[in-house]
Amino acid sequence: MQDLSRTVSSNEILKQIKDLLPQRTYLVGGCIRDMLLGRVPPDFDLVTYEPVEDLAARIADRLGARPFWMDERRRVIRIALKSLSANIDVSEPKALSIEEDLRSRDLTINAMAYDLSRHRLIDPLDGFHDLSRGVIRIISEENLLNDPLRGLRAVRFSVTLDFAVHEESSRMIKRHAWRLNKVSGERIRQEIVQALRTVHGADFFRQLTWNALVPVLFAPYFPEQDNGDDHQHALLLSVVPVCQELDGIIYACDALMPDCSGILAQETESGVERGALLRLASFLLGLEELRSENHKGRESGIPARDRSVEDRAMDFCSSLRFSARSSRTIRSLLGRVERTQRFLAQRAPSPLDIHRFCEDTAEQLPEALLLSLSRVKTQEALPRQTVARVWEYYRTTYQEHKKSPLISGSDVIDVLGGGAGPEVGKWLRTIEEARARGEIRTRSEAMEFLRRKIG
Repeated sequence: MQDLSRTVSSNEILKQIKDLLPQRTYLVGGCIRDMLLGRVPPDFDLVTYEPVEDLAARIADRLGARPFWMDERRRVIRIALKSLSANIDVSEPKALSIEEDLRSRDLTINAMAYDLSRHRLIDPLDGFHDLSRGVIRIISEENLLNDPLRGLRAVRFSVTLDFAVHEESSRMIKRHAWRLNKVSGERIRQEIVQALRTVHGADFFRQLTWNALVPVLFAPYFPEQDNGDDHQHALLLSVVPVCQELDGIIYACDALMPDCSGILAQETESGVERGALLRLASFLLGLEELRSENHKGRESGIPARDRSVEDRAMDFCSSLRFSARSSRTIRSLLGRVERTQRFLAQRAPSPLDIHRFCEDTAEQLPEALLLSLSRVKTQEALPRQTVARVWEYYRTTYQEHKKSPLISGSDVIDVLGGGAGPEVGKWLRTIEEARARGEIRTRSEAMEFLRRKIG
């Protein structure tokens, strides 16, 4: 564990505002946890017994930023420091003393504070001990009932920190799993995508299963009367190995598909990375496969509804308030799995086959390849060779052709003798496919090819 006093005193942001902080102002929660673990916290949470507006205004003025209400009802003001990629949240206490404030929080490891005037750790729930032992412990059942999301947060922190959920806390989570139905989809989504930003996506799904959270979180895949029995748990755990295979492939993806990790780190909406959606799509696909393999759901407890794979995925995305772009990403991935697997099964796809595959998968090509690759036997070299070949074509030849088409729609209209419409797009695709086959290479060859074909 790090020396907390030294870590706080040496932090560049805190040093700039140290003289502005009145007595009874405390660093609290996640930033204390992170600093004790030797991590640089992305956010600093300050609890003050002075007026929050005054302190936030002074801090913002010193740091050249603007304060704004993050949550006016809970009296939390945020100061966003974009140049430093950090935030400072200034809030009122939830109790008359800082110790009682800490007792009202979610986990013991998040219920520590640092007294900035007396330079001492305040730890009424022995969070330091749990942190040093790698234990996730919910503070109390009452706190969990006050905010049922805390059960999911316990699982998320277990995955992101690689800690173990305390046995009694796990029992609490299972008892009250159904209460997550009362939590907003936005808050649930935030916990899920944060867990899936790590390299341990499969472990997240395993722990959701152990703690009886899967039927609640993935309700579109389960009948209302389901109660998550042991048989169903065993079936759900059978999905995890494929998710684990995907984790390994993503971890080493740059070796097979150079620069792919940078693409997976891109966001489809604020805080939602493409890699997280890929891991989520893998688990949703596993649920679909259970339905199919177990007599359309009669054995697994997963209903065989007369709905498509894509429709169920959209129901799930809608329940968690994913953006339209994120929802389309998951829907497209699930809808392309079989086609991608058939493509990868070819012994030697032609340049035209590869071109058409790139056109068909569009922006989701990296995810489509990785998702399908995770579902073939690891010893099969052929799919991996095809993936490497497709990726090289996609990031070089295909991208170059998309940026610099040989002819334009206007050229096609001139040859046709006027009239824009679907036929123009058809001929542009024909030209690019001929280019992919190597039949034409220049604009003049493309125009000659077009005139000959239109005749």
